[in-house]
Parts: sequence; C-alpha cells; structure tokens
Amino acid sequence: MKSRRIINALLFLEAIFVLVSLFTYAHVCGSMGEMEAKCHKTKHIAIVLSIVLILTALVQIAVDKISVNNLISLAQVVLGVVFIILPTVIAPVCKMKTMNCYATTKPLLIISGIAIVILTVVEFLASLTQVKKA
Repeated sequence: MKSRRIINALLFLEAIFVLVSLFTYAHVCGSMGEMEAKCHKTKHIAIVLSIVLILTALVQIAVDKISVNNLISLAQVVLGVVFIILPTVIAPVCKMKTMNCYATTKPLLIISGIAIVILTVVEFLASLTQVKKA
C-alpha cells in the first residue's frame, strides 16, 4: 500500500509539472489574429488531462479499496495513452520544427504520457502482488 501512495504522489507531481510547463517553457503558440493555432487546443486538453490525473492520484492515495484502486489505475493508463497521442493524433501541434509547440510541448506530453503509463502499470502490478500475499 505504501508503494501505491508513493507512485500516486509521483503522478501528482508529474501532473503539476506538466501544468507549470504548459504555462512557462513549453507554451504553445499564441493568438494569430482571428484564427487559433492548431496547437491551441492541445494546451487546453493537456490542462484538463493534468487536472484529471491530479484528482485520480489524490483519490487513489485516499481510498484503500482494491477494486476502486484497480479501476483508477486503468483510468490512469488511459490518461497516459491520451497524453501520448494528444500532440500527434487528437489535437496535433504545428508541423514547423522551429515552433515551440513542436520542439517542447510535443516531447513533454509524449514523455509524460509514457512515464504515466509505466508508473501506473508498476503500481497495478505491485497491488496485484500484495493481494496474492494477503
């Protein structure tokens, strides 16, 4: 149970890191007159995903019921996959390699998504081994 709390604390910190990054160094393109840049939606969706990840991590830290934690772990894996495909499929960023959204935001979201999936799978497998021991 202690590993679940540690991993969810790491997920919480990662979501905070993504939120802070989106408003500081990994910002997307600003307004381009009357039209929005392609990556503008990417930022808004990533903010919502980060807030959902924060909430799921806090719930999983607080709740001790195994079935609820397994369901939340599944949701966190889905969140991680959505983070991975967000800048490429769901709301693609600009194609110009010199743009900030392509150079920093896209890698940030993909790497964060991979880390979320890995941490959540490790936490899920750790909870399965604890259930077998009990």
